Amino acid sequence: MFVKIALGTGARARSILSLQKKDINLENRSITLKDFKRNNTYVGYLDDDTFELVAEHIKPFGANGYVVSLSGAATKYQNIYLPLTQIFKQFNKDLAKDDRANRVVIHTLRHTFASHLAINGVSIQEIQKLMNHKDIKQTMKYAKLMPDSGRKFITDLYKG
Repeated sequence: MFVKIALGTGARARSILSLQKKDINLENRSITLKDFKRNNTYVGYLDDDTFELVAEHIKPFGANGYVVSLSGAATKYQNIYLPLTQIFKQFNKDLAKDDRANRVVIHTLRHTFASHLAINGVSIQEIQKLMNHKDIKQTMKYAKLMPDSGRKFITDLYKG
């Protein structure tokens, strides 16, 4: 559940672990995420399959039940960190100890979300909004992954 929400929203680990049933808007199919770094909230979305999985999972929980949980009780970061670190070791096994740029960590899920948006042609402004970046400069590192969409606008500019 944690990984699916991370890859579907780009939220940071603490934001996902603090997600409660009352933060899920079933009618609007959206999620209100807490951004502890910026001390605000923002809206996230999930693909249909993940949203349905979350909606089904939280049915027995009270409004204050935590989404990433078996029973609605809060999950500690260590309970997510340790198993995921074991999985990530497979990706990191051939890396030098000081190769932080290529090391897979929990935060890599956030970067993967933003990278997939850029690769699929989502505007840099929309990526900024979905990532809840304060400054567009934070988001610009994903621009290099965007397809050359400007060409289509020019080739179609004067077509009748």
